[in-house]
Amino acid sequence: MQASDSHAKELTDLIARLCGPAGTGEALKAISDSCESARAAGVGRDAAAMERLDGATAGLDPILRESALAYVSGDLRRYLLILEMLDTVLDLASLDGINQIFWSMQRQLFLMRMDLGTVPDFVVGHLFPFYERFLRQVAVRLELDPAGRQAGMPGTGRVVIVTNQFLSAEHQPSRDLLLLAVRLQRNLGRTVLVLNTNMMPDRYYSAFAPPFAAAVEDRLSGEQTIRCGGERIRMLSSTAPGVTAEKLAGFLSAVEAFDPDLVIGFGGSVIVADLLGSAYPVMCVPTTSGQTVSLADIVLDFGGHAQPPGGGRLAMSWRPARFGLSLRRTGETAARAEFALQEGDFVCVVVGNRLDAETGGGFLDLLGRILDAIPRALVLFAGGVESLPGRLAADRHAGRLRSLGHVDRVEALMSVCDLFVNPRRAGGGAGAAQAMAGGVPVLSFDGGDVASVAGPSFVVADDDAFVARAVALAGDPSLLAKARREARSRIEAVEREGADIAQLSAYMAEAVSLFDKRR
Repeated sequence: MQASDSHAKELTDLIARLCGPAGTGEALKAISDSCESARAAGVGRDAAAMERLDGATAGLDPILRESALAYVSGDLRRYLLILEMLDTVLDLASLDGINQIFWSMQRQLFLMRMDLGTVPDFVVGHLFPFYERFLRQVAVRLELDPAGRQAGMPGTGRVVIVTNQFLSAEHQPSRDLLLLAVRLQRNLGRTVLVLNTNMMPDRYYSAFAPPFAAAVEDRLSGEQTIRCGGERIRMLSSTAPGVTAEKLAGFLSAVEAFDPDLVIGFGGSVIVADLLGSAYPVMCVPTTSGQTVSLADIVLDFGGHAQPPGGGRLAMSWRPARFGLSLRRTGETAARAEFALQEGDFVCVVVGNRLDAETGGGFLDLLGRILDAIPRALVLFAGGVESLPGRLAADRHAGRLRSLGHVDRVEALMSVCDLFVNPRRAGGGAGAAQAMAGGVPVLSFDGGDVASVAGPSFVVADDDAFVARAVALAGDPSLLAKARREARSRIEAVEREGADIAQLSAYMAEAVSLFDKRR
């Protein structure tokens, strides 16, 4: 079987990259760029091309090989092979290397690069059990044994919130964490300690393509006091890299000294929170849609209201409630001229922090269909970018596809927009929430944070329906006005759900009760 001639160049480039150096971040980035080019060109759907790629890379580092071919094809069976390889050396392999691979897999799932149909139970049946085994290795090899309070002791009214990554007020999950802390202290009378653990890899420890390294805010090191919403919130941070005994034991000792009634893991796969689960009740508050990996007694939803499949631990811990998004409400508006817009323009907007990766050729083609059908339409892109402006400049609709870069005045931007258009992606929920608060309707496919926040009224089934909905809104002022009202009403409902303090308190109490039964 011969590979298609149309993929010969991508195959040749990728094989050469994979067979070359892979020991530095620059080399891994070059390999990943080549994988992305092959994926975008459709190499993964060309059986002959994948067979040739398989054969040409058979003798390479198996982690690099399987991760790269998974990147190109989206086939989760290759991730299963990696998990099986790691299991055979789990008691010997570098904890940092395993952590790097775990988070790199999670990242690809989050970016919707993997085909869940290839292994439908991948998260529940494979990744989650592997995470449990990994945490046991962390606890055993680093001699971590958290000590909780004795049974029957009175409550202290203290809560620890643990996050993998706290950055700044510009970071939506960080703002949401502060909102939770404020509500716990102000509305429920609890005393809160935040642990900013930075447990995701901040550098490359393994030859996995594409590698993932999280951002770390160096100034947030040691003990901090953050003022938010009239409350003072104490935070302990460690920016030390890696999975080390000193770092983890320090956090566990701080929790023991604080003596909380409850630990809240803010986000998924919060290692320190899950390690504390042997000694304290734990509740998990997800920060994105999809299946949350957590060992908590109670795992809240992000708005999808879909219980994890099966009857295992993830399904039993799941509860159908979402904690709210923190919206910025300054009341700021703008004139269209400030963004070089005409009064008659039908202004679509795409907002995100990963637009380079999320606005691929397929989405630009879809936007092109909208621009063809609506001559007065244009599309703005708001968010930090590198490669996107060049691709927009080369597009046949250059001039009507405008990259604004990072925008500080998001609320003002939304005041001049008519429609929030969402690519197929997992994130973007905060941007959609901000748009809807400003009365900007959302246009999205099903799945991901945006669909979860926007609700079924703003979700379409396929590309044709996507274009038709945009055309209908642009051509009917009364329909657009109705959609604006529905957007505001929907986000108000989402905010009410997230601000249900009584429900939050009930789930906290349930987590304590479940812990008492299992201790």
